[in-house]
Amino acid sequence: MNICIITSSFPSRPDDHLQAPFLIDFINEVGKRGHRTFVFTQDRTGEKQEFLEGVKIKWFHWMGSQKPLVKLNVFNPPDLVRIISLFWKGQEAILPFVKENKIAACLALWVLPAGYFSNYVYRKTGIPYSVWALGSDIYRYGKNPFLYPFMKRVVMEARGVFADGFDLTRKVEEQYKRKCEFLATTRKFNPPPNEPDKLNVPNELNKPYHFLFVGRLEKVKGIDLLLRAIALLKKEDLNFHLTVVGKGGMEEWAGSFAKQEGIEDKVTLTGALSNPSLASLYQSSDCVVIPSRSESIPLVFSEALNFSRELIVTDVGDMGELGRQYGVADVVPPENPVALKEALKERLKSQKSSIKEEKREELLKLFDIRTSVGRFLKDYV
Repeated sequence: MNICIITSSFPSRPDDHLQAPFLIDFINEVGKRGHRTFVFTQDRTGEKQEFLEGVKIKWFHWMGSQKPLVKLNVFNPPDLVRIISLFWKGQEAILPFVKENKIAACLALWVLPAGYFSNYVYRKTGIPYSVWALGSDIYRYGKNPFLYPFMKRVVMEARGVFADGFDLTRKVEEQYKRKCEFLATTRKFNPPPNEPDKLNVPNELNKPYHFLFVGRLEKVKGIDLLLRAIALLKKEDLNFHLTVVGKGGMEEWAGSFAKQEGIEDKVTLTGALSNPSLASLYQSSDCVVIPSRSESIPLVFSEALNFSRELIVTDVGDMGELGRQYGVADVVPPENPVALKEALKERLKSQKSSIKEEKREELLKLFDIRTSVGRFLKDYV
């Protein structure tokens, strides 16, 4: 089949790790099963490449925005104009694209705006589609009285409905009275064959315990909570280091806070990294910390499992439940720097593996990209 992935979050380049990087593995697995993938997404500033062999990408033109789409506010007039432009121009470009490329099925990531475009195609051409909810679309827009009718139509008329978390599947089913299946957003790194990048690894001579944060530097991801916990932990006079990988709106704040609190010697802010460098950091770290305020199952959760890293997670979304049920993570209350500090301290002091390998392998089967692709395709082949 020719399959069209419609998304607002497609990587512009191979090193663009902010835009749904798991899609690369997903598309590659679809290709292994004999299908061809096409991508439909909005234009964005900066360099863009068709970097996947055999994958045609349509970057449709619209008014554009410096803000991420999720931060556009319908009650802000300039943002509203941009939102209208996005839907209008996308709707205008999608039909010629699917017809020209003889698309047999679409996969929308996420309910809005991609689901709207998929539903429009379905109503105009009869081409079936599936929709994959991420979390922000349901949690943020699901109860909006203006958007709910569009979202309900998208979900109800889809051939397959998926969500990237177990709690999220339940919410979709409750809100729309439609069966929803879990579909993991996951990718798997191959452990790097060479030594870790010494620039991004703490001083090996002192052998500090190495904590690792990977994610967007935004309030929802809890980077401020983690740094506050680190500031508290430094007072304990323990040997540790935190590496923070990622970019975002709180990047400048994070640097300023580290300087202000005198924890610059305990924290390294790397910005975005290439996959090999990130894999090296996973391999050289002792414990991955996910301090999110709100979450489904973040990509970093399964990545840490793949590298058999210790995990400390907040009790939000599915992370707490999975951490306790499978014994793969220490779980702390959300938005509590003191509790997070204590968990960091306990992990640092024990330095003994708490991972139950059998349970980890069982959990990883849920996050296998082959499982995700198989669940999507079963409605069409």
